[in-house]
Amino acid sequence: MNCFVCSKKKKDFEVWHNKTVIAATYDSEFQNDEQIQKMSNKSIICHDCMQSIKNKVDEKRK
Repeated sequence: MNCFVCSKKKKDFEVWHNKTVIAATYDSEFQNDEQIQKMSNKSIICHDCMQSIKNKVDEKRK
C-alpha cells in the first residue's frame, strides 16, 4: 500500500484506510484540509501524514 500524500509504501497497521474513517475521527476543519478533500473512498493515508495534517490544522486555529 502506498500513502496518498507521501507515496511511501506502508504496512497495513501504519495507515488510515479511507475518508469515511477520517471523517468520523476528526473535526470539520480537519476534514476541510486540501489533502483530505482530495482523497477518494479507496485512498489510504499513513499515520505520519495524518499527524502532519492535524498539526497544520491545529496551528491555523491559534
